[in-house]
Amino acid sequence: MSPSISRRTALTLAGGATAGLLVPATAQAGGRFPVLRPGRAEEAGMAEGPLAALDEAVTARMGPGQDAAYPGAVLLVARHGVVVKHTAYGHAQTHRDGERLDRPRPMRPDTVFDLASCSKVLATTAAIMALVDDGLVSQDAPAARWVPGVPRAVTVRRLLTHTAGLWEWQPTYLWAEDPAEAVSYITGLPLRYGVGEGRHYSDLGFMLLGEIVRRASGRSLPAYVHDRVHRRLRMRDTGYRPGRRGNTAATSLGNAYERRMIDTEDPYPILGDRGVEDFDGWRKHTLVGEVNDGNAAYSFHGVAGHAGLFGTARDIAVFAQTLANGGGYGHRRVLADATVEEFTRDAYELGQGLGFWTHRFEDVPGLGDGGVGHSGFTGTEFAVDRRDGLIVVLLTNRLHPRLPAASVEPTWRAVREGVAEALAGTAQRG
Repeated sequence: MSPSISRRTALTLAGGATAGLLVPATAQAGGRFPVLRPGRAEEAGMAEGPLAALDEAVTARMGPGQDAAYPGAVLLVARHGVVVKHTAYGHAQTHRDGERLDRPRPMRPDTVFDLASCSKVLATTAAIMALVDDGLVSQDAPAARWVPGVPRAVTVRRLLTHTAGLWEWQPTYLWAEDPAEAVSYITGLPLRYGVGEGRHYSDLGFMLLGEIVRRASGRSLPAYVHDRVHRRLRMRDTGYRPGRRGNTAATSLGNAYERRMIDTEDPYPILGDRGVEDFDGWRKHTLVGEVNDGNAAYSFHGVAGHAGLFGTARDIAVFAQTLANGGGYGHRRVLADATVEEFTRDAYELGQGLGFWTHRFEDVPGLGDGGVGHSGFTGTEFAVDRRDGLIVVLLTNRLHPRLPAASVEPTWRAVREGVAEALAGTAQRG
């Protein structure tokens, strides 16, 4: 996306509609790849009843009550390029700065969400894939080629797979006021683990990957990934720093969660001798259109490799369909098939590809062992089975209106189980 996010309200179908059953991973006649279009459940080989029951799966934990997990959500389900469900529930914002709104903003199918760590794959990993295709980055090159100070044993592949030995998290903003200082701070930290000694999910590693994109491409991360990937896919509502707009879901009241992480040193020890009181930039308002993540907001000014991207369920589904197609969408090939294949399969650890999480459907009977995607701290989830063409996107605003926030995992599981029933229902009729 360009610096601002568009206000399109319809489910626009990039590349246009197609007729008939669409099969993923192959281009149609004339070099056309499958694109998303709305359709009936039977066209996607799914049963309507279980799909309708997904409404209850989402709304069961929604509402303003003490036991509610989130005030609103958007769910999108597609298969073989056919969007069989794209539904909004509840509210995008119910409070402002601790006070309940007289008229809460309703959730819409095209509501824009803070995608949190889904940024790692929808932006940073996508950019690295494009750089690989363009011959500007090699997965096995040392990260120090672009970011001096990183140990030579740390390769781009190690950063993508969270096996580089870096610390999982540190509050860079206690020591850095801008991206350059933040990168310098990260490269100055000792490794917490040996390189290759297990998978340790690291925000810091993806902060460095964002910097690699900038230095390898000669452009900012938002500019490069927009022009090279998002614009070509017509992901019009995807980008960084959207600002306070009427169609953006609210997240938390300030950054109370990170303040507590620093105060308690839970779940990670805090390096150095600085604490909460040494930082005077804490936000105390309801966050709308500004990234929730403190490192992305304070040190990286809203644009970081690990967080900061905003987008819609529809745009995520377009990217997922592109993965299912092997890198193409409509009349455009955006990524090489071989690159998509390498990045979306297990690397050093089961369940972790290059950037992407794998086997996200494996724990639900009836969905197989596929499911490439990611999740985000703000309550965002997506997965695509590249062989079957099944796409599931669940976006919630679980951090709103205040902490403590409940996990979205029970809803994510209930949704996947419902999707499995929709697939089984068709099989039983057949």
